[in-house]
Amino acid sequence: MVVGKLILEFDTAILLMFVSIMTTAIYVFYYGFSWKELFEEGTVPLAAKAMGAMIILITVGPLIAIWMISGTIPYLMYAGLKTLSPKIFLVAATIICSIASLLTGTSWGTAATFGVALMGVAYGLGVPLPAAAGAIVVGAYLGDKISPVSDTTVLAAALAEVDVLDHVKSMLYTTMPGYLISLIVYGLVGLKAGGNIDWSKVNVILQALEQNFNLSPITLIPPILLLILAYKKYPTIPVLWVAILAAIPIAMWQGYDIATIVKVMAKGPSINTGVEAVDKMLNRGGISFMASAMAVVFFAYIFAGQLERSGSISKIIEYLQTKFIKGSVARLIFATSLTGILTGLGTGNSYLSEIMPATMFRDLFDKMKIKRTVLSRTLEDSGTVVVPLIPWSAAGIYMTTVLGVPTIQYLPWAIMCYLGFITAWIYGYTGIAIWKEE
Repeated sequence: MVVGKLILEFDTAILLMFVSIMTTAIYVFYYGFSWKELFEEGTVPLAAKAMGAMIILITVGPLIAIWMISGTIPYLMYAGLKTLSPKIFLVAATIICSIASLLTGTSWGTAATFGVALMGVAYGLGVPLPAAAGAIVVGAYLGDKISPVSDTTVLAAALAEVDVLDHVKSMLYTTMPGYLISLIVYGLVGLKAGGNIDWSKVNVILQALEQNFNLSPITLIPPILLLILAYKKYPTIPVLWVAILAAIPIAMWQGYDIATIVKVMAKGPSINTGVEAVDKMLNRGGISFMASAMAVVFFAYIFAGQLERSGSISKIIEYLQTKFIKGSVARLIFATSLTGILTGLGTGNSYLSEIMPATMFRDLFDKMKIKRTVLSRTLEDSGTVVVPLIPWSAAGIYMTTVLGVPTIQYLPWAIMCYLGFITAWIYGYTGIAIWKEE
């Protein structure tokens, strides 16, 4: 997968299909597994665990589409172009997405709403799109990592059997250094940007938006509702449904009838502003828009289910536990982290990348008298925020689809996402913030 995706640049869905064919052949004809066993006991249970993510994938398509034609995303783009500059864009985009994700606890929802709008602003200001996408991913995953209303935050605390707030306090030790370094890098890059905006391009975009939409604060009702309901800890999927329904009357106010709105939510908008670049930014969304991402996720779970059912992943982890750690705290942290990363690479699933190392090393943390909050934060440092950097993972595919930038291109700019586990390794070997049980 690494060679096929990163070097040969194969299509992810087809690559995963061929990898699944190869692994199936090896497991069936060499190791003696049956196809029924691999599928019914491996792929199906794993896909069932990911059904929530799949429903979000399907729902986000219509959400983006309806927010486009209702003027919500165009208004956010318009406001951003009026107020932001290349010098502060990366820092501002990170902070805006951070606030949204901390309130809602969802990286996917943040990227699909504020992230999509900010990508349009980045284009208008001439900010490199990979850098913009990286900044958005960092902001979106800050909340996914430390917000008390985030599912992965709650999961990590539950797996380690610690209080959520104690887990969040522990997370700050490894998260904030990477986050602050990200902001410093974005600030330094912004200073070198020169600040010379091509106002002719910006004015063309502003004019196109003004002529085709009623740009009013009324269009912000759906995102405000989304933030409030998510902050009140309502489930993500119903919150997205409310955000869609709230945008329908606003889309009608923009001049669309119900039949057209439904069609747009299925197939995506067809907005013609007369400016090709603006049309390309606005004509996004719909169920068909997410179809390729869903195909990749399905193939990924065929492959990942086989890896789990056959014991391939657990065999690697068992080796790490018995042959590598040998009573060393530093090696325990490293092995826990590496297990999360390997699980993410193998399965592309952020939940499994937390569940696997927690299950394998939880008792060893107790045996070595290390507080469970160290375990819980390591699960997120090496699971939650690493998965969006993997091109064939559900999160990587999702971010690429909604932001329009390949995972490999935004990866170097998503600084916090890889500094987290590096910081955890440094702490493990230096003893910093490695608390012992009394």
